[in-house]
Amino acid sequence: MIFSKLKLHRLYAFPAVFLLAFTIAVFRYMHKHFADANLGQILFFLNTPSEGVDENLRRWFIEHCLLTPCIYVLAVCYLPELLKLLRIKVPFAKFSYNWFISLLSLLLTVGYIFYKVDSATIERFLSNESSDFYEQHFAEPRKADIQFPVKKNLIVLHVESFEKTFENREFFGENLLADFEDMEAQNVQFKNFVNGFATDFTQGSIIALFTGMPAKYGSLIQRVGRYLHFFHGYYSLGKILKDNGYTLAAVQGTDSKFGGMEVFLVDNEVEDKIDSKIIRKNYPQYAQNSPWGYTDDVVLNIAKDKVVELAKRPPYFLHVQTIDTHVGHKKKMQKSASNGNVYLEMIRQTCKDVAAFLKWMQQRPEYKDTVIVLIGDHLRLGNDFPMPEERRIYNLFINTPQPENVDRTFSQVDLFPTVIEAMGGKIKGHRLGIGTSVFSKKQTFSEKYSEEYLHETLAKRNKLYEEMFLR
Repeated sequence: MIFSKLKLHRLYAFPAVFLLAFTIAVFRYMHKHFADANLGQILFFLNTPSEGVDENLRRWFIEHCLLTPCIYVLAVCYLPELLKLLRIKVPFAKFSYNWFISLLSLLLTVGYIFYKVDSATIERFLSNESSDFYEQHFAEPRKADIQFPVKKNLIVLHVESFEKTFENREFFGENLLADFEDMEAQNVQFKNFVNGFATDFTQGSIIALFTGMPAKYGSLIQRVGRYLHFFHGYYSLGKILKDNGYTLAAVQGTDSKFGGMEVFLVDNEVEDKIDSKIIRKNYPQYAQNSPWGYTDDVVLNIAKDKVVELAKRPPYFLHVQTIDTHVGHKKKMQKSASNGNVYLEMIRQTCKDVAAFLKWMQQRPEYKDTVIVLIGDHLRLGNDFPMPEERRIYNLFINTPQPENVDRTFSQVDLFPTVIEAMGGKIKGHRLGIGTSVFSKKQTFSEKYSEEYLHETLAKRNKLYEEMFLR
């Protein structure tokens, strides 16, 4: 029979050998497209929806992490048969070869993971050690005394992978963000906006903005049917603003299902949301022009329409998320890329697109009553072009009170109370979640503790955090 001729017993080793080949391929994939991604981010995305991911990334993954390993695995499994065809003596019996190659593959898989992943990271992940950091420092938003003497509109522009570093003339030969120079001179920019623990990716950064908490424990995300919930019952930025009479909306050019953000935004009172699905349906004048969905110029044009609509029922909160500067994302560009690099040109173009939106806002009658927070979501991942060693995330606070000190060090979790006080809100104690307002004199935890201490401590298990994450 044909199946006996295929010698299917050779495939007994297929699972173990494929695991090795797949592991190597995935690490190569991560290094190519997300060089700085960590174990926490990987676990988060393994437990959230992948709808809306860049089709180029999906195709590359299927080709290089699934199909190519299968070819290698088949070659390894049928090596004895190949040697027989070449009339080379086979030193293994049919079952001893399977056992040998399976055991070797499993050992190599474990060894490769320990080689590629920092041992301290693995130890933290496997450890059951707990900390009492949240019991000591957590500021419960629901119990906080929060007042809004004046209710200003709020627009948060979350710009993908946007860094203050891009203004480094000595390194890049120019200021890639030159279109922001006038705005920076007239408004507030803090000095050291850094990545925090479990907030150094887009979804983690958005969660931190709304909750003042890191997005740890992707494996604990609640699945209710096909939906996902985290911080579901938490008293977040969205719920605070809703309770104070704000209309909430969000605009993005990607699929909001990716990373579980669609349900997260609804859970946090942002029910008026526009993403790639809505744009495709309700804005036929825009053709999908990005593997992720729609490019920044389209998103910002739609954001203008949404501002006009929201201005009829103030106060409002609009969250806008861009995508063009995501690693691996290549928008069609003319061959005029700075330093011959298309990504540097995309950084300049996104800057121009955002600057044009800000200039448009300046002409709006409600501009003076609108606080605009322009922030990068995290430091840029990837290694497609060199970056200086000293790096900071971009931040600019427009139409806000003047803080006493802009030489502050803060991370994404500090945005929650900072944004409220930037709007003129008053928070007794200046803290929410584990975030601290940098418009206050109070130290942030990034200023009080070392980065190493925070990562080590926050990585430990904590019952209070788990209860809040799964609320």
